[in-house]
Amino acid sequence: MNLAQRHTVSVKNIILFTCMLCMTVGVNAQYYNKEYVAKILVRDDSEFFTFAATAENITPTDVNLKYDFNLYSTDENDSVSRSNQSELFFLKANEKKVLSTVAVNYNSEDKITLVLVLYDKDGKPVGQDRIELTSENGHQEIVKKEHPPQEEALSQDQAAPQDGFVMDGFVVENTMTKAGRDFYKYFYADYYNRGIQTKKNIVIDEVPGKMRTTRISVKMDDQLLWQFFSQPKKTFLKAMAKTALDRCIAYIQQIQQQKDNTLIRY
Repeated sequence: MNLAQRHTVSVKNIILFTCMLCMTVGVNAQYYNKEYVAKILVRDDSEFFTFAATAENITPTDVNLKYDFNLYSTDENDSVSRSNQSELFFLKANEKKVLSTVAVNYNSEDKITLVLVLYDKDGKPVGQDRIELTSENGHQEIVKKEHPPQEEALSQDQAAPQDGFVMDGFVVENTMTKAGRDFYKYFYADYYNRGIQTKKNIVIDEVPGKMRTTRISVKMDDQLLWQFFSQPKKTFLKAMAKTALDRCIAYIQQIQQQKDNTLIRY
């Protein structure tokens, strides 16, 4: 993203904003990320951290929301600048969407804070996430990554192991035709771009179907989530890939909600 609006603000203002944000988190954390989850995903590139602001709808209803994505940069003289992007957007039921991205150079010497907030149609905050970085030994390091307690959704369907290492699941391809391989390519591209993280494997199978067609199926936990008879058309395969991924997201969300309900009962 090109964070469109860049402002210079006083240290007093940024401290005030941070205090207000922390107070808000402490009082209202239980209300955030319950239906609409805000999350900042991080990718390490060769010279940059790339941060993707994402929103996830874990309800069965379409919704109009607004996001506010801010990057605060504090230099050695305690001068603070702010880059911001804020837009309205539409989120379908059970959809996860990348809203915007920003890159931070490893060699930057500033202290960086990124804040993502989602608002409903009435301007009420319904989701948020925050990441802080600082320059150590000549390069940026993530020093704090906070998620309110109720954020456990699609990307957190597993408990973090004690050693801090999580093995993500795989998208397994068992295709036999060009149409099958193209479907896998479109599916995986959408899977990657939406920042899906789950320890569950997704299996794409292709078997002979009617006449000269094949049947492509998508499964998780041996549960059939979507299947169709293949066609070589690019638009058709892309549409099927999106539908299949939406079904996978809904399935993972369903499992997470079942876990949450079990924890509440016991």
